[in-house]
Amino acid sequence: MSFVDSHIHLSDNIYDEYLKLMIDIIHNLNIQVYSVSVDLESSVKNTILKKKYFGNSELFKTFIGIHPEYASLQMLESFNDFFLLNKKTINGIGEIGLDPTYTHNNRSNTFDIQKTVFNHMLDIAEKNDKPISIHSRRSLKEILEILASYRIKSVVFHWYDGSKSLLHKINEMGYYVSFGPYLLYSEDKKILLSESDLSLLLLETDGPVYYKRCFEYVMTSPAFIISIVNFVSIMLKKNFNEIKDIIYRNSHNFLNNR
Repeated sequence: MSFVDSHIHLSDNIYDEYLKLMIDIIHNLNIQVYSVSVDLESSVKNTILKKKYFGNSELFKTFIGIHPEYASLQMLESFNDFFLLNKKTINGIGEIGLDPTYTHNNRSNTFDIQKTVFNHMLDIAEKNDKPISIHSRRSLKEILEILASYRIKSVVFHWYDGSKSLLHKINEMGYYVSFGPYLLYSEDKKILLSESDLSLLLLETDGPVYYKRCFEYVMTSPAFIISIVNFVSIMLKKNFNEIKDIIYRNSHNFLNNR
């Protein structure tokens, strides 16, 4: 069984000089990664990484999408064309969502623009039966309302940071949540983990985000996921291999819309 890092930005330019190291880590430690995108450029780069370094390997899952920070109506037509040309090799849509943080003093990125782009991404996912990875900072309720209008089987709320009541609602709807390295130092996130449905749990690194309160502020690697699995196993009082296998099984179900 593989380890699974359900959210990492391997197409981020920060990784360029470390790319061979990251690829070797993925292959040598048998880590399945969901490499997510933030705009058209990183989406294109993700498909190139898959083709060049992973071929038919199950270790690299290609997610393409437009992040709320980069929401742009002008990008949609080109994004559609790109998706249609590559949809057979695309595993999911993400990172997509809403985030009012990016609308402050920014006339070119309003919440309405973000909603239009988000709905467009959801429409692609629904029509093509693709799982989605959602960014939901300060927008969980709005996103849940929008999702109710779509029939998308596999949804993961990446880097979950909401309330316990919304967590329960998300799990009741059959949606996944994902937690990252902040579990190692955040008491609030430990509580949320303990409240989560274990069959709807994924783990992530969200690289290249750096962590100064754990991992000594070094370049975030997919290898970090092993420490997170270990921490979760200790916290939930379960065997390390049991947690690893549960996360892998959850990943399989998520990717295959089960």
